[in-house]
Amino acid sequence: MPESNKEKIYGYDEELWYRVLRSQYWSGDRDVKEIDRLLRRLSPGKEILDLGCGTGRISNRLATTGYSVTGIDLSRRCIDEARKIAEGLGVSGSVTYIVGDYRDLVPISGKKFDAALCILAPAWKSTEEFASIFRNLAQHMNDNGILIVRETLKERFLASLYAAPSVQNWFRIDGDMLSLHTWDYDPLESKVKTKKEFYGRLGNNFEFITRIEQEYRLHSFSEYAEALGSAGWDLEEVVVDGVDILKPAIYNDPWWLYSALMAARVRRGGT
Repeated sequence: MPESNKEKIYGYDEELWYRVLRSQYWSGDRDVKEIDRLLRRLSPGKEILDLGCGTGRISNRLATTGYSVTGIDLSRRCIDEARKIAEGLGVSGSVTYIVGDYRDLVPISGKKFDAALCILAPAWKSTEEFASIFRNLAQHMNDNGILIVRETLKERFLASLYAAPSVQNWFRIDGDMLSLHTWDYDPLESKVKTKKEFYGRLGNNFEFITRIEQEYRLHSFSEYAEALGSAGWDLEEVVVDGVDILKPAIYNDPWWLYSALMAARVRRGGT
């Protein structure tokens, strides 16, 4: 099944990107509990912006609990699915979906938010770009607005790598999607080089879809904290989740396992 010649989304053909995100929609139940807890305790209001919302796995769930959510994503295919799910849940009036790039936020110009979320949806290659994106975001926040970011931390990855090097090879089955992953860590450049193979269910078997090779730089907690500070955000809380051994599916999501939630509050009066 060849990839199309359409524009890529983070290196993925859009249809594959959609299928991967759709297959992981279930994981919103895992993530939204801690996000909701932080929002209830730290956020001054109910107007939420979900950056890189995908198929609405966080946005739709928050809308069912009384939040007014705006989700933005590059993929029109994902946005269409998010709207469809919202309609099925009866929350279309509480969630707005926009096709766009959250690095510029032009589609939401003029609107202010009480909280913004960026949950494992990075669109940056360096902490400088990270700071630039969230400096721009600060201009779209109400007073005392908060930002909740979940991102992979270098410290958590290295601790797992040294304890069990086999973590660099893993697979995941989500619905009709099988993905095989091989990671190779370069300690000198703090980069992870990944090889991913994707298969779609075909009857009782799986059919090969494509192979993607990518490279990521792992950033430390101190780098993220410094970047947030320079972008006009004061870090308030960091949450490192424990792993529930009764829910083994979580182990098949290393990006989540090596991540932490960082909650910051916008600083008025400049950076």
